[in-house]
Amino acid sequence: MGPFNNREIATAFWVIVFLAFSLRKADIRKSFAAVLRAFCQFKILLSVFLMVLYTVAVVRLLAAIGLWKVSLLKDTIVWFCVNAMAMMIRFVTSDDAENIFQKVLTDSFKIVIVLEFLVNTYTFSFPTELVLVPILTLIAMVDVIASSDEKYSAVAKITKWVQMVISFVILAIVVNRAISNFQTLLSLDTFRSIALAPLLSLLFTPFLYVMVLISKYELVFLRLNFGLEKERGLKRYARRRILIYAGLSLRKLQHLLRNHAGDLMHIQTKADVDRLVQRRVNP
Repeated sequence: MGPFNNREIATAFWVIVFLAFSLRKADIRKSFAAVLRAFCQFKILLSVFLMVLYTVAVVRLLAAIGLWKVSLLKDTIVWFCVNAMAMMIRFVTSDDAENIFQKVLTDSFKIVIVLEFLVNTYTFSFPTELVLVPILTLIAMVDVIASSDEKYSAVAKITKWVQMVISFVILAIVVNRAISNFQTLLSLDTFRSIALAPLLSLLFTPFLYVMVLISKYELVFLRLNFGLEKERGLKRYARRRILIYAGLSLRKLQHLLRNHAGDLMHIQTKADVDRLVQRRVNP
């Protein structure tokens, strides 16, 4: 088997077709350019660069202890572009970013991980995948739209039923193939492939925690610039006191943002800052 399976090639084919068709329209090209400009902001590019450096360091560590091989490079890149990016967006933009490690751990160790590995390993022929990919994508899109409005509930029931039937059929075929190749599944390479995404996600958690912590501090400090006018020295004092108070605690920062955003905007003296940190902040 080559570096890409039939499903990945079919997906790439349809993505290229979709982009080629869409980018023919001027308004879509302008929107696409606007998205690219938004992504190319310094903070975003710096975050991605740091993510790459951290991931490379983790991969080198796993390779040193025998848990990573060059054959896993494609899966690692896919994990970075899909899982790592999704986790970063999910937790940085969430109002409930506490217990990151527990949430990542729960998401990483599920039977779904094994099933996804099997489904992605035992694909169909290229012509079959070429037909399946757009059909499944279309059904999923219709389901999302239908589920968003109560008046389309009847359609949503049908799409969910169709998705369930197709999923069971595909899973049955995949499990049958996996049983036929049971000895191959017991290999060390298979273990590495199955464990790669959960392992990378767990090892990514410390970096993710630090990035979320920084983003929450930015939001807290940003509140100091709003509301009543404040002297620069007062802002520095408030930042220092908040850093001492919250430290590495996301829970305390979340409490400040949820319950004392208005207080941060209206402080006028150092005494206001001390009262906010010492007495009124009790998460």
